[in-house]
Amino acid sequence: MMPNSDAHRVVVDTNLLVSGLIMPHGLPRHLIDGWRAGAFQLLITDAILDEYATVLARPRFAAKYGLTPAMVAAVLRRLRAEGVPVIPAERIPVTVRDPKDVHLLAAAVGGHADYLITGDEDLLVPDGAPTLLPLQILTVRTYLHGHGGI
Repeated sequence: MMPNSDAHRVVVDTNLLVSGLIMPHGLPRHLIDGWRAGAFQLLITDAILDEYATVLARPRFAAKYGLTPAMVAAVLRRLRAEGVPVIPAERIPVTVRDPKDVHLLAAAVGGHADYLITGDEDLLVPDGAPTLLPLQILTVRTYLHGHGGI
């Protein structure tokens, strides 16, 4: 389902997206169900899609959750079809403790996201920095129970 044009623009950290896809219950699943229902626009970049693909293809997920290459390919097709492609910012206006997280913040800044949803403490630190506003960096719990209201 396509989100309405007034829907929040959201970048979802890889660990939450993957958890929401493979786990039948929990807050990450509610987040993914909200996206699938059109409650928000999922912003994507090539780097984010590559990271999603790499993590979903891990052998331990195949063994534990039965994710086949065909299932992973179907998920990635849906993400490409229903996600909103954005151009990441070349520079971000804050310092991120973990350089591996820069691409997520760059996508959020470049894509004019309302929210970056993560459980990563390194990404949660800059929330509220004046140079990031109006972007809010939130946990999935905070987003679902207040700001996102899915």
